Amino acid sequence: MSSDASLPTDSPVATAAPHHLKSPTGGRQEQFVFAVGVLLSLGLLAAAAYRLYLGSDGDAELMAAARLFLAGVALLSGCRWLSFFVLSFVARVHHRRHAPPDPTHWPLVSIFVPCFNESETIEPALDSLLELDYPRFEVLAVNDGSTDDTLKRARQYEGRHANCTVRVIDKPNGGKWSAHNTAFRRSQGELILCIDADSRLERSSLKHMVRRMCDERVAGVAGQMRVRNRMNLITRLQGLEYLMANGALRLGQGLFGTVLIVPGPIGLFRRSAMEKVYGNYGFTLQDGHDGRMSGPFEGDTFAEDFDLSLAILCHGGRIVYEPEAISRTKAPDRHFALLNQRYRWVRGAIQVLRKFVRRVRQNPRVLSPRLLVWILFTYVPDLFLLPAIYMIGLGFALLLLANGSDLLPLGGWFLAFLLLQSSAGAFFISVHRDDLALLKVLPFYGPYNGLVLNSAWLISVIDEIRGVRMRW
Repeated sequence: MSSDASLPTDSPVATAAPHHLKSPTGGRQEQFVFAVGVLLSLGLLAAAAYRLYLGSDGDAELMAAARLFLAGVALLSGCRWLSFFVLSFVARVHHRRHAPPDPTHWPLVSIFVPCFNESETIEPALDSLLELDYPRFEVLAVNDGSTDDTLKRARQYEGRHANCTVRVIDKPNGGKWSAHNTAFRRSQGELILCIDADSRLERSSLKHMVRRMCDERVAGVAGQMRVRNRMNLITRLQGLEYLMANGALRLGQGLFGTVLIVPGPIGLFRRSAMEKVYGNYGFTLQDGHDGRMSGPFEGDTFAEDFDLSLAILCHGGRIVYEPEAISRTKAPDRHFALLNQRYRWVRGAIQVLRKFVRRVRQNPRVLSPRLLVWILFTYVPDLFLLPAIYMIGLGFALLLLANGSDLLPLGGWFLAFLLLQSSAGAFFISVHRDDLALLKVLPFYGPYNGLVLNSAWLISVIDEIRGVRMRW
C-alpha cells in the first residue's frame, strides 16, 4: 500500500471568493449550552475524583468495588464529553470563520443511487435529486436485482433534465457495494456523491459539499444525516442519536480532516482518491459474475462506507464534515428492524477494524498519528469497552439497590449523567439547527443505548467470533 499523502492537484475545483456563512463566533445559544456542558463535565470529573479519593469508606469489599467502579465510569465519561464539547465547539467556530469558497468552475458530479426493492422510496429520492441547486450533475440509479417494481419506477426518470442526466442501470443482485462499483465504472464525474435510495437531500447540500473540495487535500466530505420519520419513540431516539454522533464525533474529527466514516446516505468523494484505493485493494473477481463488480467499494464487510473511508485516510487523504449538507433518511421504526440494522453496523465496524489491522501490519507507514488517536478515542471504547462497562455498571447498580444501600449517591450519579446528556443534546441540536423537542426523549436515551443497542452489540460480537456467514 502506498503511503503517498498527496492527491492530484490539477483539479478544476479552484478557489475563488469566499462563500458567506453566519457570524464567526456562533450563536449565543450555542455558546451558552457549550458553557453549561463544559461545567457539567468538569463537575462530573470533580465528583468522580472525590469519590475515588474517599475510597471504600469502610464498605464491604463488593459494595466498595461497586461504588468505585461507578465513580471510574463517571471519570471516563466526564473526560470524553469534555473533549467532545471542546473539539466540537472549536470545529464549529473554525468552520464559521473559514467559510469554504465557491469554485471558479463547478465540476461535474456523479450521484450514485443503489436500489434493491425500493419501490416506495425511489421516486421521492430521485425527485429530491432533480431539485438540487447545482449547475450540472448526473444521476446513476442502479437496480441491484430488485424483485418489485423499483426498476419500472426508476425508468420514468431516465433522460435529460434541466441541469442533470438520469441513467438507470439494471444488474443482477450483488450487494450495495457492487451496485456502487457498477455506477463507478459507468460514471464520468470528477466528484462522486453516494446516497441511499431512501435519502432526501436538501437543495443546497451538494453545493456545500463541493465547496469543501476546494481544498485539494480533501478527498471526502461527510454530510449530516437526519431522521425524517420521527413518528414514535424509537425513531425520535435515533434522531437524537444521529445528532449526537454527528456533533460529538464528526465535528471534532473534521477539525483534523479525519472523519472515520463517510455515511451511506450522504457522502462525497474525489474520483482520483477512489481510483487510488481501487488500485491497491481491488478484487480479482470476474466482473459481473453473480452480480458482483469490482471497484473501490469492497464486499468483504458489512460496512463498505467505513471501509472505503479508512482506506482513503490510509492513503493520506483528508475527510471533513459539512453540517450544512443534510440528508433526511428513513430510520427503522420497529424494534426488530432496529436490531437488524445495528447488528450489521456493529459487525461491519468490527470487520473493518480487523481489516485495518491487517493493512497496518502489511505496511505500518499507512498509520498516521491522527488516525490512530481517533480510532483509539472513538471506536475502541465504543465497540470494545463502553458496552461491557455499561453492563457491568448496571449489574453493580442493581447490586447496590438489592443490598439496601443509600440511594442518594446512586441517584446523584444518574442525575449527573442525565444532565450531561441533556446539555450535550441541547448543544448539538443547536449547532445543527434541529428541533429542541427531541430533548423530550432524553430520559429514555440511556436505556436505549444500554439495553437496545447493547443487545445488538452482543449478538454481533458472538456471531463474529463464531464466524457466522454474512447474509445480504
